[in-house]
Amino acid sequence: MGKARRNWAVGALLASASLVATMTLAACEPADGLGSSAVSVTTDQLATHALKADHVKVQWLSCSARTGTKRASVDCVGRTDDQQKISVKGTVTEQLDNTCVRGRLTATVGTRRVFDVQGLGNCGKRTPAGS
Repeated sequence: MGKARRNWAVGALLASASLVATMTLAACEPADGLGSSAVSVTTDQLATHALKADHVKVQWLSCSARTGTKRASVDCVGRTDDQQKISVKGTVTEQLDNTCVRGRLTATVGTRRVFDVQGLGNCGKRTPAGS
């Protein structure tokens, strides 16, 4: 019985720590929707979709973002099914409802430039994220 109680207590402690960490990260994101987590996730999803639409067989893609006052610097890396390097880099200035990022983004697969765009996704929608 003592071991089961200890395991339950450790599990409860880890769950509490995870909840606190999640709440802390969420509290750090700005209300205007241009937070590093939101920008990196949205850019990851939209860049993957754009690459696949250009017939790139994306195995995986992972994006990170660093936010400033009015823009986020985005850096994504990944691989294709045939192990070519994928790179998506640029600056995001606006994010709309997790369906669009605006700014300047360039994607390269191997040595081929796949896209160099001012926005990804459905940017016709006019509702900024977080509104």
